[in-house]
Amino acid sequence: MKRFEGVLLASDMDGTLLNSSRLIGRENREALRWFTDCGGRFCVATGRAVEVTRMYFNDIPVNAPYICLNGALVYSPDGMLLRHNAMPKEAQDLLDAARSVYPEVGIEIYVKEKAFILHDHPMTQHHFRILGIDPPRRSLEELPSCTEWSKINLTGEQERIAELQNRLSEFRGSFSTASAMPIFCEVTAANATKGEAVQQVAELCEISDAHIYVAGDSANDLSMMQKFYSFAPENGEGCALNAANEIVCDNNCGAIAEIVKALANKYPE
Repeated sequence: MKRFEGVLLASDMDGTLLNSSRLIGRENREALRWFTDCGGRFCVATGRAVEVTRMYFNDIPVNAPYICLNGALVYSPDGMLLRHNAMPKEAQDLLDAARSVYPEVGIEIYVKEKAFILHDHPMTQHHFRILGIDPPRRSLEELPSCTEWSKINLTGEQERIAELQNRLSEFRGSFSTASAMPIFCEVTAANATKGEAVQQVAELCEISDAHIYVAGDSANDLSMMQKFYSFAPENGEGCALNAANEIVCDNNCGAIAEIVKALANKYPE
C-alpha cells in the first residue's frame, strides 16, 4: 500500500493553489506530483468556470474528480461531467430580489460549461479581463430555463453587494450564497457548495471522511473548511483563518507544498 493511498486533498485555486500572479509555483507542482505518486488523490475545488480551470491541468496531477462553480459541477479527471447540482426554479425570484436592491448589479449566468453576461457592470468586465475570457451577452429570454443554470455571479461595489447579500438571506433554504471577494455574491443551489461537492468526490473515490483534507483562503471555501480537516494560507481572509485547523505559509510561498509536508507527518512511512 502506498503512503497516501486513501487520502484526498482538495484545494481552492485563487489565493491558495495559485500565487498572486495566478500561476502554480514550482514547489506546489513538485509536492503534488510526489503526493499523487505516493497514492494520494488530488483535486481542485474552485468557483471558476471549467474553461479557466482546466487550463492549469498540464501543470498539476489532478487524479480525483474536480469541482467547479463552487460545487455546482463535478467532473472526472478526464473531463466527463459527473454531477450537475443545478438551480431550482426560484432562481428568477432571486434575480428579481437582487435587482430590486441594486438595479445596476452585474449579472453573470453559468450554464454548465458556458458563461453568459446578463447585465454588464465595470466589475463584471474586470472579472473577465482577469480570467482572459469574453462571454457573450444574452437577454433572459435567450438563456435556457433557470433550472439548467449552474451558478449566478452578482458583481458590483463592495457596499452595494453587502446590501444585496442581506436581501438574499430570505432565499437561504433554496440557495447558497458565498463570496471569493467582497465585490462578488456567488449564488448556487443550496446543495451546490464546495463542502457538499468534496463529499461527493470522496464518495466517488471511496475515501472516508477521516482522510479528507481541504485548503482554502476565503468565504466561498468555508463550506468545505468547516466540514473537513482544513488548511489556510496565512494571508487568507479572517474567516478562513478562523475556520482552519492549521495555518500554513502564504500562497506566494508554496502553501500547498507546506500542506503536503504536514500530510507526510500525519502519514509517515
